[in-house]
This record gives sequence, C-alpha cells and structure tokens, in this order.
Amino acid sequence: MISKIEVWGDSILRGVVLDPETRRYSRLKEASCVALSSRALGIPAENHARFGMTSEKGRVVMEREIPAHAEGEAALIGFGGNDIDYDWRAVAADPHAEPLPHTPPKRFCENMRAMVCLARSRGMEPLLMTLPPIDAVRYYEWIGRDIEGKENILVWLGDVQQIYRSHAAYNRLVLELARQLGCRLVDLRASFLENGDYRPYLCMDGIHPNAEGHALMERVFLRYARENLRTA
Repeated sequence: MISKIEVWGDSILRGVVLDPETRRYSRLKEASCVALSSRALGIPAENHARFGMTSEKGRVVMEREIPAHAEGEAALIGFGGNDIDYDWRAVAADPHAEPLPHTPPKRFCENMRAMVCLARSRGMEPLLMTLPPIDAVRYYEWIGRDIEGKENILVWLGDVQQIYRSHAAYNRLVLELARQLGCRLVDLRASFLENGDYRPYLCMDGIHPNAEGHALMERVFLRYARENLRTA
C-alpha cells in the first residue's frame, strides 16, 4: 500500500509553466500534475523538484532530503531535460567546438542509478518517468531569443530537429535504466505522442507542458497508479 509519494525532478514535475503574455515562468501550484494526482488519489505528495534541476543536482538534494525511513512510500524520479541541455551562448560563440551537455550520458545513468538505489535503501518503491517530447522549433526560438548569432547554433546542430533527437536519446536511457534496474516506469512520453500533434500541450518555449499538458500528465499518473500500485 502506497502511503505517500516523494517527488524528485526538474521544473516539469515542479509545475513550472511559461506565460505567453508576460514571457515569464510561474508555477501552476494546485493545478500541477503532482498536485492534481495527489488530490485525486488521496495520497500526500512531497515535492522536492526544482527549476533547472539536473540529475547531478537532484542526486545531491535527494541525499540531503530523503526520509531516513520511508517504508510504504513511492519515489517518483524524473530527470533528463536539463541534463541534455547545453550552454547555448557558448555554442553560438563557437559552433565548431565540441561542447558537452550539462550531464553527459554516462554520468546521467550513474546519477539515476544512485537515486533508485537510495530510494530502495529507505524502503521506497522507485518509479522512473520518461521525458515529455520537446518541440524543437519552438525550443530553438526560445533559447536563441537573446543570443547574438543564434544561427550559429544551427551550424553546430546540423538541423533544428537534432534537438529533438538528443532529447529522445536521453529518454531511451531512462527506458533502458528501468529495464536494467527492474524499476516501474511511468511512460509520459508515449501518452503525449499518442495524441499525434502534442504541441498544443506545450508552452511557447517548446519544452514545458502547459496547463493542458499537466492535465494529460495527471490522467497518465492516475491510470498508472490504479493499474499498477496499491493506493487504497
């Protein structure tokens, strides 16, 4: 029986959205996927997710904040979007260099494994979460909005859809980790893609799910919990 959910992730699980009018980020708070799912399931959720969090930073936060004893709890772990991101100003300044993502693949896998093992060591059931898909065109326009010579980013990428392919590659790492570690997997990405054109579920930055996206995520979480977890 799952008594509580501890959430570890980035701004997506934090409920961060981009306001298209002010072009500023804010939180959905009570309308985020975590808050909606917690209320619907009648299970308390402790949200440790942070804006801009990579798996590297998330691992540190988890080591600091995880309960000493958490038998009967679930740990929802969702990272990758910031890990595969780059210092785009540096890329634009020198498109012929070979920049590394914020967290290279090997280190990303090490961090995710460590978090799964830590959760299990405290009696928690780890749940890995796949990455919602990215809209590469909108994301490119957003990251380049204040960068002089943003066209150099395309020189380095080759084509704008390389952003999508790189993002998808980290999603495949999550899938493989779930298989290797015998982890339960909440496949958000598949549900977004099943809708065909998933772009209406994303903010104008092309990466953060909007309010409709969070409502979709809630439906995925509820379906998964009712089919796979003993919640009541």
